Amino acid sequence: MRTISMITAWFGSIDPVSGDAISEKDRPQMIERLMNISPDEMVPSPLGLGPPPEPGVQPQLNLPIQPDLRALALEAGLFRDDIEYNKSLREVALDLVKRKLKDQANAEAELLQTIEALDDLNEVINRLDERIYEWSRLHTNSRLRGKRLAESLEGEGTLGEMARTDLELRNTRERVQRSLEVAVSQMSPNLSGLAGPLLAARLISRAGSSKRLSQMPASAIQVMGAEKALFKHLKGKAPSPKHGMIYRHSAIQGVPPKLRGRAARALATKLAIAARIDHYSGELNPTLKEALDKRVEEIRRSGRKKGKKRS
Repeated sequence: MRTISMITAWFGSIDPVSGDAISEKDRPQMIERLMNISPDEMVPSPLGLGPPPEPGVQPQLNLPIQPDLRALALEAGLFRDDIEYNKSLREVALDLVKRKLKDQANAEAELLQTIEALDDLNEVINRLDERIYEWSRLHTNSRLRGKRLAESLEGEGTLGEMARTDLELRNTRERVQRSLEVAVSQMSPNLSGLAGPLLAARLISRAGSSKRLSQMPASAIQVMGAEKALFKHLKGKAPSPKHGMIYRHSAIQGVPPKLRGRAARALATKLAIAARIDHYSGELNPTLKEALDKRVEEIRRSGRKKGKKRS
């Protein structure tokens, strides 16, 4: 039989046998403890709060029963009466929710800053690459560019210093990108699993937040990043854009150009679903990737059939 020792409750710890209790009087410390509490420390769920048994099925009576925390807390003298207990419980619950929302917002703010930093690094490295190439042409006829050119120029005076700076920035970019990929995979597992961590981060950044992205229709996600082309289309000066920043996704690149509009719509639809699941539940849904692959394959097959009919 299971023995119950000290019980971890929202207000502290309590021994149901002796009645000894340790209460957290400082609210911030209480919230910090609740934020770090593990599932193993929680008291068992009360019997009877689960779904009712099916007709003809006897309920299981060997489940652990949750002690009456209210009664134990009042007996231990932690609260004067039910009114004080209810008031404290409500205040702690509100503070805990605010803390969790704040931590989530901070994590998303970090993600947005990281993707902006990565874009800044890309721009600086591209500009530096061009400057090093133009400078190096004064001394050599080498056609090397980018990282290989920078590596070949180390130790070449001032130009070598520029090359070394370029290589250091490249290493920094790799570290920032790895950090970004880990962060977005944890925050938006479905979106990053479907789009890849880097594209997922760019979609969230472009939308402004994961919440805004989850509220966007698939049609808006499809052309995100192609706003200029869309405005020209609305003015009657250009055709409607088929896709925006999702263009480089393998689901679009892997189909013939004539079918990329359909593939973009299929991808955007799944991305919209993934963003909503991530924002409202956060649970990983592996069927999204399978459904997308199936739909893209159907688009490819339909394109091959039309090609055979025309020939």
